[in-house]
Amino acid sequence: MIKKPSKLSLFSNTALGFLAFLGILVLVALISQRHPIRLDLTEGKRYSISDQSQKIVESLKDDITIKGFYQEADPNREKTRDLLETYRYYSKKINYQFTDPDRNPSLAKHYQIRTYGTLVLEGFGKTQTIPTADEEAITNAILKLTQEQQRTVYFLTGHGERDISNVEKDGYATAKAAIEKENFQVKTLNLLVDPKIPDDAAIVVVADPQKPLLAIELDALRQYSIRNGSVMFLLEPFSDGGVAGFLKSYGIIISPDIIVDTMSRVFGASYLIPVITEYGSHKITDGFNVACFFPTTRSIASAEGVPDSIDLLELAFTSSYSWAETGFRLGQTEPPTFDEATEQKGPISVAVIAAISAKDPENNPKSQEQPTGTSPESSDSGGQAHLLVFGDSDFVSNSYFNLQGNADFFLNAINFLGQQENLISIQRPTTAGAPLTLSKSQNRLLFWVGLLLMPAVVVACGLVVFQSRRKHR
Repeated sequence: MIKKPSKLSLFSNTALGFLAFLGILVLVALISQRHPIRLDLTEGKRYSISDQSQKIVESLKDDITIKGFYQEADPNREKTRDLLETYRYYSKKINYQFTDPDRNPSLAKHYQIRTYGTLVLEGFGKTQTIPTADEEAITNAILKLTQEQQRTVYFLTGHGERDISNVEKDGYATAKAAIEKENFQVKTLNLLVDPKIPDDAAIVVVADPQKPLLAIELDALRQYSIRNGSVMFLLEPFSDGGVAGFLKSYGIIISPDIIVDTMSRVFGASYLIPVITEYGSHKITDGFNVACFFPTTRSIASAEGVPDSIDLLELAFTSSYSWAETGFRLGQTEPPTFDEATEQKGPISVAVIAAISAKDPENNPKSQEQPTGTSPESSDSGGQAHLLVFGDSDFVSNSYFNLQGNADFFLNAINFLGQQENLISIQRPTTAGAPLTLSKSQNRLLFWVGLLLMPAVVVACGLVVFQSRRKHR
């Protein structure tokens, strides 16, 4: 005869089993806390970061703190938290915190936060600010923080250009400080002293020269472009600094006019301060939808029939209420009027960028006009030089730098020309939904099976079980 186990024995076995199960759960929780494992089973790996980002984050040797400036009710705040938590999963060197700029305006002012959703990354003694919280922007900002070698932005001097140390309204001291925050050094360069652009030059900026550049200086800029260099020109109406012919050789046309914009009166500004609301499709303007103001600007256009080695793009445009005034002169008291017969109606291009393939010196415009005895320098294979010409220089001055999108537009251009706009490019796989198309017969079958047959089977099974139990009572 088999002896039944006692109730005490059953209880003790159950208790031991429960305690063992509880212990296993605690052990698993402790292990997962110290050594968490994440599996992203989505088709496009939407809850993971790329291998590039993983390697960069895992190699961090110092802490990086990320401050997110979001309103508490912003739904994008949780999306950003999920993304930052993914970064932290790959490295505990990543720390993050969120701040509502409306509740803590002093901190937002300290970091010069102008829009919600801005991230500020601090680490390695540097700071990076990004306006959008996506993987590519965050990873590139981390790379900029970890870079040890700084490239240099040179501002040309010797022709009455804007002074980067001047804190008055027309100076460029504010722009200089902003460029330095982007991990560049900022220096002046006088090509009259040494007509050779240094090797560490990321960009050469020619800002509103009052006197013409000499031929030897223009040749130095041309040689720099052969070395895949980047040059930015900030010009003013009725003053081109003697660079009109140089720019025309690359297909960039500067016209003797000044832009008049009646739409500016809506913003309480002068009609000589056109509002820039339209932008060409380029990395500089990717996702950029903020208005800029260019005080006293001239039109900058792209020519047709340029060599295949030069790609031109008109980058910024005035409103449709503007026109290129050719009869106006600075100091004129009477308001200008539009002459449909002779003047161009807006939108009008006020910035043009040229990408120049510099694989071979022969592809470079004016390469045959070099002084006797000089030989063109070899260029980096497969690289490109860039010329960016603005029809205005005031929008970068201390008075207007922080007006609307002026600072962001200028710094986007600096980062692109300095080859820092995309230290890495992350292409996330796109997943297209797979639609399920049913025929009429399939729709009918789904209806009968899902709404009638399955419930009937369940009811029938219940009746069978009910009858079976009644028989065994």
